[in-house]
Amino acid sequence: MKKCLLFIIIALLVGCTKTNVAPIAEEDSELVTLLNELDECVGSADRENCFRLYAQIAAEYEKKNMTELQKLYQQKMLEEAKAIGEDDSARGCRYAAEALQQLATSYMVEGQLDSASVCANQAYHIAPKDTLDFRAQTLLLLAQIHLMAGNGDSVGYFVKKAESIYPDVAETELYRITHAYGLDLQGDNDALMALLPSYIFKCSIHGKAELTRLLMFHHEGARQWREAYEDAKSLMDITDSIATAESSENMARIHALQHERQMEHQRAEREAERARLYIVIIVALLLLLAASVVGLFYRRKARIAHAHELEAMRLSEIAQANESEVREENIKLQKLYYEHLYAIILPILNAHRGKSGHINLEESSWELIEKNTDMVLPGFTSRLRKQHSALTAEDIRFCCLLMMQVPNAVLADIYGIAPSSIAVRKQRMKKKLDSDVQNQTIENYLNQYII
Repeated sequence: MKKCLLFIIIALLVGCTKTNVAPIAEEDSELVTLLNELDECVGSADRENCFRLYAQIAAEYEKKNMTELQKLYQQKMLEEAKAIGEDDSARGCRYAAEALQQLATSYMVEGQLDSASVCANQAYHIAPKDTLDFRAQTLLLLAQIHLMAGNGDSVGYFVKKAESIYPDVAETELYRITHAYGLDLQGDNDALMALLPSYIFKCSIHGKAELTRLLMFHHEGARQWREAYEDAKSLMDITDSIATAESSENMARIHALQHERQMEHQRAEREAERARLYIVIIVALLLLLAASVVGLFYRRKARIAHAHELEAMRLSEIAQANESEVREENIKLQKLYYEHLYAIILPILNAHRGKSGHINLEESSWELIEKNTDMVLPGFTSRLRKQHSALTAEDIRFCCLLMMQVPNAVLADIYGIAPSSIAVRKQRMKKKLDSDVQNQTIENYLNQYII
């Protein structure tokens, strides 16, 4: 009888004292999830969340009947509550009382009644005065501890005290069962027999079974065989109902778990299909992007070639149209240009050409190029620097080479880049010059700095 009583009382007490604990799934994956969340929470400023996680993990270990780990995390709850109390004493006391109440329950289940009594008394005394429901439940816990110890007077004292500070506690099943067994322990059969019928009527099916069993024992002790027989029949009907309900509940849970497993399998399959679809989409996009890049590259190459061809045709047409008029002038200008400039620069460039074909000019060679440019085009570099202070020495020298009309191939050898990159360099130079240079070639723009 005591084992059945203990089971009923603990089930009721756990339900009453763990109102702040979230339900835990009976799967190890839930426990792993909670432990992972705790690892992230420990050491953070969110101590209340750590307390909640400790409570949930303790409840999970309780379901697995791992009492040592359950008590370990209840101790951690108490430590976390003390840490919370350093910032807010009221909240710290409330959390500490909750942790101590759960520890007391664990000690009571293990039969360590002295430790259970100490924890329960501490929980009662540090609990905030306005938590009358919690304090009454703690008093009922003390009554249960003394009931297991066989102290009938103490049971009655704590039951009455719980009812006095919180009358509503008398409507709870835990109170009724504790009160009934307290009266039984005190030997107050008259009061017990007067209360049992109403208590049995108000209790749940498990409470009905426990109190009907107690009523049957009293009828047997009083040699009231007919009443004891009726009690036994009622108890058998109740236990059958309990077994049927538990069987239905277990079957429903089995079906629910089977359904959940099927749903999980379907979710996994959908995730795999979605992943495969994503891979196909990504590969298709990459192929499309690669095809677009290749297409743009060849279109740009064809466009540049066509532009060069059109430019060559335009220049050829201009040259043919003006050939008769400017032939003599061109001969004169070319002779003057090559005599003063290209004839000077070409040996310098060739002298610095390496085995790879690149031209490596020293500082003295660059200075000579600037000097020769200013000789042919007086004041060219000084006016360019004055008008465009943002130009670097390298930019000025590049402009000198452009004014000399050094071919792009030679320019590429000087700067160690591809001939096609010279056009890019010219575009960058244009951005450093006046805005109107964007509508003309850089060579034409630089002509305005010639006297």
